[in-house]
Amino acid sequence: MSDDLDSLLSRCKVGDERAVSELVQRHRPWALKAASGIVHDAGLAEDVVQEAFVAALQRLDSLRSPQAFRSWFRRIVRTHATRMLRKRREASLDDDNAVPHDGPSPGQIVERAEAAERVTGALAALPPKGRRTAELFYLDELSCSEIAGTLSVPVGTVKRRLHDARHRMRDMLLGHVAEPVPDEPSVPMPPSAPGMERRDPWSQDFQNK
Repeated sequence: MSDDLDSLLSRCKVGDERAVSELVQRHRPWALKAASGIVHDAGLAEDVVQEAFVAALQRLDSLRSPQAFRSWFRRIVRTHATRMLRKRREASLDDDNAVPHDGPSPGQIVERAEAAERVTGALAALPPKGRRTAELFYLDELSCSEIAGTLSVPVGTVKRRLHDARHRMRDMLLGHVAEPVPDEPSVPMPPSAPGMERRDPWSQDFQNK
């Protein structure tokens, strides 16, 4: 799959329209889901993803590894979603005839998007191994066993990394950590720590599927 993606991205860089079409078809479904989770509007999510693909194709040379494409593109989608929501909020504030509606206000939606952006920033500040493990768990929604297979490490290592990542992210979001810490510190898991499978980054317990 990685070799296939490498070839696909190389073809996209030289303007191969079939490769671009294949790249869009392959990644559009989950990108739409990610955008919808921020903007809460199907039409707006379509616009976000379209703009994100254009931006990504223009910046492919900055992608260091084909394996990182999904996480890299996800950040682009979120950036464009947040930007579009800000524009919508500004337009709403300028509209004196705006009609109240049910559901979250544009301001509340933007606040949620900004909170998601802070979480993404906290993920990016983790050490490389912990960051990759956390992205697979929280963003790609893989189980611990699936992550272990993807990274070729024991399930116990995955659980330890997630345990460490959860606490580091919480500290970073609370402003307790100024700089990223070194990768893979020798911090043992508590003996009674349960399996880590529920996708709640702030929960104390992760339950096995």
